[in-house]
Amino acid sequence: MSVCVVGSVNLDHVVRAPRIPGPGETILGTGVAEHPGGKGANQAIGAGRSGAETVFVGAMGDDPAASRLLAELRGAGVDAQVRTAAAGVPTGTAWITVGDDGENVIIVVPGANATVTELSAQERGLVASARILLLQQEIPESAMLDAASAVAPEALVLLNAAPTREVSPQLLALVDVLIVNEHEAADLHGAPATPPVLIEALLERVPAVVLTLGAAGSLVAVRGAEPVAVPAHPVKAVDATGAGDAFCGALAAEIDRAEPSSDLLDRLVAGARFATSVSALAVQRPGAASSIPWREEVLKAYPA
Repeated sequence: MSVCVVGSVNLDHVVRAPRIPGPGETILGTGVAEHPGGKGANQAIGAGRSGAETVFVGAMGDDPAASRLLAELRGAGVDAQVRTAAAGVPTGTAWITVGDDGENVIIVVPGANATVTELSAQERGLVASARILLLQQEIPESAMLDAASAVAPEALVLLNAAPTREVSPQLLALVDVLIVNEHEAADLHGAPATPPVLIEALLERVPAVVLTLGAAGSLVAVRGAEPVAVPAHPVKAVDATGAGDAFCGALAAEIDRAEPSSDLLDRLVAGARFATSVSALAVQRPGAASSIPWREEVLKAYPA
């Protein structure tokens, strides 16, 4: 297998509204829908639709949401190795409000995702057979440490440090590529700063960083080399939910397409360029997993 994603899977409940309400404010919504989601599942779908042989490791409840989410993963070509949580523990859910400008606010209720505290021997075997391990922070860190410790020596560990929370030195020591936006980077740094300062600080803790900057694109950096700017495509966003996950999954898939012996910076820059095109298409569609395009769509829209 090429890419192994260990992470969360949720059913997203999405409310559309003219804008994001303020504290204590009530406004009228314009629509409501359910979509497959969860950062882990979204990123696995992003990798699968980008052409990588992908396996997903996670947990769901024994409920109707699980069947729907499994179908979505498998429909993207993902080998879903999903355990069932104990009786009474539901599949994870997310409650999302999306404004007309595409911005969103999200509350995640982990459910079964919180039960993934360590990997089984079979799950560690899946990790060990992958060339890329992709992690996020919607499952307990103990499981992420377990997974990152099980990779093959030549494999790359990618950590999308989202949602933002403290990351232990033990986990960062196992990470090859850190993927963060400006807010997440500032939290890890301990204070807001300019992108170059954030990059410099993070490279003291991990070998490589991909810093996403929204409409400004991204910066790709490895120790000992100048950061490379990757511009974004100008688009009108409909729904930014899951766009970062689409980026991460596509990045992992494209890194895997390159020769493992090739320069890491070159692999990351090529991956970020393709992932930027994926996320540009994703933000023009509603939903999280459902908005992620297939590789053929991306190459048709952005052939360069």
